[in-house]
Amino acid sequence: MPKTSNTRGSSRDPRARRTRALLRSAVRDLSMEKDLDGITMSDIAERAEVNRATVYLHYKDREDLLLDATESTMDSVVEAARGCRLISDTHALPDTAPVHLISLFTQVDKHRAVYRRMLGEDGSPRFAARLERLLAQAWFEQLLTETPPDAFDETALLVRAHFLGGALLAVIGRWARGEFDGEDENGMSVTEVADLTWALIRGEG
Repeated sequence: MPKTSNTRGSSRDPRARRTRALLRSAVRDLSMEKDLDGITMSDIAERAEVNRATVYLHYKDREDLLLDATESTMDSVVEAARGCRLISDTHALPDTAPVHLISLFTQVDKHRAVYRRMLGEDGSPRFAARLERLLAQAWFEQLLTETPPDAFDETALLVRAHFLGGALLAVIGRWARGEFDGEDENGMSVTEVADLTWALIRGEG
């Protein structure tokens, strides 16, 4: 878990929660307009219509605020990954991409501007590391459940979970930035990227 400001984690004041919600919304809006490096605390305060000093009452620095503003978009992505049932025998997995994987890329597409910025060259390493860790944890937990006792190897499952989490993170970032679109003016669709990703998870390709 990334470190966050004590103020953000401890306050139960409804007014403080409302202010933080305004600041998070301001960051998400600004991320669709400019690169993360170009977003200043003053920009965020102005968009949220609060004093700059107020921002620092809730967040220790800009990175802390950026993470809090964007990490909420991870929840639906991680839950979708958790729903993609994995087993130790990859070739026994269904041929077609499960609905949860399609849902995962649908959620990424919904917040494409955030993922394009946060996973880009000028993005947030802490955001990327947190998302990879959450994806790996989601898949490790289900692999523990789905793997039969005679094939159980916790270390091997952990390595596989992180391999999949890292690979999926790379696909998400590059797809969000349009690096797989080629000459197709419509870009690679949710279904197309889900199908290709699932084939690789199954060991095909």
